[in-house]
Amino acid sequence: MIDITLKPNEKLPLSATARYFVVRSVGEGVALSIRNSQEVQVQNSDVIDLHGSDEISIVNTSTQNQSIKFQLSPFKIEVGANKNTIKSIEEIVKVQFDEAFTVGAVTQSGGTPWNVTLTSEADLKPANENSHLPAVSVATGQTVLLCAANANRREVRLSIKGDQIGGVYLGKLGLLTGQGGWLDVGMVDYLSTQGALYAQNPNDQTVTIQVLELNRT
Repeated sequence: MIDITLKPNEKLPLSATARYFVVRSVGEGVALSIRNSQEVQVQNSDVIDLHGSDEISIVNTSTQNQSIKFQLSPFKIEVGANKNTIKSIEEIVKVQFDEAFTVGAVTQSGGTPWNVTLTSEADLKPANENSHLPAVSVATGQTVLLCAANANRREVRLSIKGDQIGGVYLGKLGLLTGQGGWLDVGMVDYLSTQGALYAQNPNDQTVTIQVLELNRT
């Protein structure tokens, strides 16, 4: 059993050593994300099938500290009525249209609207170019650009080596201490963003960050 507490907006990457992510107890505003998938809010007794994904992250999407107690299991454990499933990439349904079309309101039989997203085949293809950017040193109290906006970018890989003094906050221009995401010492994070990304250093010494862009050209 693993018991952790997340700071506001903190994202904690983990290595999934088993197929099922079993939630024993959790606060409000905690989500689970798998690389290249959307975040899924988790609840008490959720049993989430990871479908073999070995890189996951637990995200505190709230503005308060949140705790989660969970376990990773090779077997499906029945712990309650709530069971969510994160589908593997092979289960994405691709629909090809030969003519112009219009998507109107889509509603389930129960009356609740669905969120409909149309994804082109090109958008589903992985990156085919790796661009290793120079390491970025962020001085004490400073906010520095890690990578500029890039319309061809699929993801950006960020890491802080274990010999650094501390972590940094991540966000857009104007980022301040305590805002945005958090990248800690020893962490590796993949962000699916085409926007410019900045880091803010709240430590009393300079922190250096490694940056790798994964692009589709």
